[in-house]
Amino acid sequence: MLNKRLLKTFMSVSRYLSENLYIVFNEKINNYIISARFRWILFFKRELEYPIKKKPHPFPSIIQIQTINTCNASCKMCPYATNPPKETKRMSDELFEKIIKEIIKESKSTFIFLYLQNEPLMDNDIFKKIKLIKRLSEETISTGLFTNGSLFTDKKIKELISSGNNVLIVSLDAFTQKTFNKIRKGLNFNHIVANVNKIKNSKYSKTLAVEFTVQKDNIKEFKQFIRFWKKQHVPVVVNYISNRSGDLKDFDEMSIPLPNIPFFRRWGVKVYKKIIKCCPAVLSTFNILSNGDVILCCNDYSKKLILGNVNTSSIKEIWNGPKYQKIREMFYNGEYRKIPTCRYCYNWKNNFL
Repeated sequence: MLNKRLLKTFMSVSRYLSENLYIVFNEKINNYIISARFRWILFFKRELEYPIKKKPHPFPSIIQIQTINTCNASCKMCPYATNPPKETKRMSDELFEKIIKEIIKESKSTFIFLYLQNEPLMDNDIFKKIKLIKRLSEETISTGLFTNGSLFTDKKIKELISSGNNVLIVSLDAFTQKTFNKIRKGLNFNHIVANVNKIKNSKYSKTLAVEFTVQKDNIKEFKQFIRFWKKQHVPVVVNYISNRSGDLKDFDEMSIPLPNIPFFRRWGVKVYKKIIKCCPAVLSTFNILSNGDVILCCNDYSKKLILGNVNTSSIKEIWNGPKYQKIREMFYNGEYRKIPTCRYCYNWKNNFL
């Protein structure tokens, strides 16, 4: 009994300190490496608590919001290219504000990505939305964008700067135009690289990074890419091609053999699975589509599992509700193949996330 009390007290004190330290880091430190690592430690700590408490942190660590469901590209490794939405759907301003107000009320350490299965700059008001988040949260909520970078203009760069957005990640996936054209169809390599350099040399003082999704077509350029952007003092976010919950056609032709995926990465995930037994997506991340539907995973392009809708329920109700908790229990008991979204997940099966 005493041990349980001590553990509970320790966890409460630890949560208070880590949550408040996170807010200090976010507000005071403008350094991608430091803030990203501290964020990862905090979120990992929350996930570590799951095997002990058998329930998640009361509110998601990361919330991804799709403010519009369209994209201007046809990237090879994205199911959007072969299965775009039948009609454009823009999230209503009323619903967006409702979501943001709940996040601010429940958790100032939640990180908001205004991106989900789309190109966020297709929403002409994306930077106004970020400004709204900053104003309503009094600058305490951090925001991020993943973008293909093609829609930036001088005007949009000014909007980015004035918005206060914390993290901007531009997906490139190639070191040469030839490779880029194979992967990111419909976009202009030189134009996007020029946009990255414009932003780097502008008054944007927050985090700017570039992304490289490793796959068969670009693996030979991986080291060159890292070296080049390191010299430019631009951090690189490295991801590995995924079968997108089984939704990506021709995945086997694009994927790389497992030995090419760093051993330490697969080993780390293997240890994570052994201890926590749950995918971090079900313990940390909440995904909201433009119509308010909540999907379990950002990779679920065919919407195999809808957990609720934030038009009619709160984030907290859905996150702590029986549907979500049942999925966590199934994961913990090794029954992930019974979950429609997770059944064909290449990442979880092969020990890399």
